[in-house]
Amino acid sequence: MQQIFDLIPFRDGASWNLAISGYANYGSSTDAVGVYKLMLKDAAMNLNQITFSTMLIFPFLDIYAKLGLIFDAKGYYDEMPKRNVVMCNTMIIGLMWRGMVEESKRLFHGLKERDSISWTTMILGLMQNGMEREAVDIFKAMILAGFTMDQFTFGSVLTACGSLLALGEGKQIHAYVIRTDHKDNVFVGSALVDMYSKCKSIKSVETIF
Repeated sequence: MQQIFDLIPFRDGASWNLAISGYANYGSSTDAVGVYKLMLKDAAMNLNQITFSTMLIFPFLDIYAKLGLIFDAKGYYDEMPKRNVVMCNTMIIGLMWRGMVEESKRLFHGLKERDSISWTTMILGLMQNGMEREAVDIFKAMILAGFTMDQFTFGSVLTACGSLLALGEGKQIHAYVIRTDHKDNVFVGSALVDMYSKCKSIKSVETIF
């Protein structure tokens, strides 16, 4: 890939994007980010929506966090004329990963379109950043908004309840787990055990098995 890229005499936006996506498709995320940084330095005028989409869609968020590229991503994201919910969700994940909670919250609350992943991402991000009470409140708002929960939603909010020692709310969520047919999910079951154990409700732990 690098040899072919080096042979291109005139590199337009398409050639830069092809190199980035090519490295990404072959799992060479470090090389993909290297090309992206070189593009920022030598050919910033060729940055476009395809570049940004490629960098968001592929699993580069850990590298963004390590290299500080999330700020580059956020800057370009803000300038994009069109955004879809997948890009928004990925941006929220990246911001939460960096501990930029207020930025994440502003982005989430400003979304015109949300899906279940948007809500779950916020719950998980808030919980991981030590804002368990807000995570539980977002979960309640998600219910009122009529969105579908999955194992990751329940796992995150139950972990938050355990950290808060919020046994009452944990039991309410357990009831919701049963009503939505998630009681047999191993991931959710483990989160329930963890929540009840932290709340020192041993009898409730026994009822799960």
